[in-house]
Amino acid sequence: MRLLPALLTILTWLPIHAQDQAEMQFALSLSPSTDGQLFCLFIVKVKNGQVVESRPLSRESFIRQVQGRTFSPANTDAEDLFRKYGVKQCTLPPDSAAMGFLTDCSTLDELWKLRYWEYPLKTESGQRVSKGWSEKPLVPSPRQMEILHGYGMRYPTDLVIGPEMFRLLRDMGNHDWVVQYRNGEG
Repeated sequence: MRLLPALLTILTWLPIHAQDQAEMQFALSLSPSTDGQLFCLFIVKVKNGQVVESRPLSRESFIRQVQGRTFSPANTDAEDLFRKYGVKQCTLPPDSAAMGFLTDCSTLDELWKLRYWEYPLKTESGQRVSKGWSEKPLVPSPRQMEILHGYGMRYPTDLVIGPEMFRLLRDMGNHDWVVQYRNGEG
């Protein structure tokens, strides 16, 4: 009979401490990186809903890890997470004979557009300056921040983590979403 109280103590302890487990996830930020990118990519350790550690990733390493081509603590099952989360711009069509991996993710080329209304880096003379989607020069407007808040971003420098990051990347490939983000129309 003494085992029953001890067993109950263990069982009530397990769910509480299971919540304390840290989880590795992919993340992105609209903050410029030190290597000249207009965004940053990371692997983060999340514990109790808080980021407790972050490691920057190069674009190539991020893509390889997300696609499951390189080991990643944030993708231990080596799944193609772009495919799993429906980021079509970063996967080959399902009916493709190759059924391999893309070597890049075109959506990453558009991340800067969420933050800037015009490409912020100096271009070579004669090059046309690209237009972004932001309503303000250097940060999204309050209306746009409301949209980004739905992905977990309260400030332009915040991280978008895990499934929310993939949902943002997927949504950026939807023309209607881009029009609504850019112009407030839908």
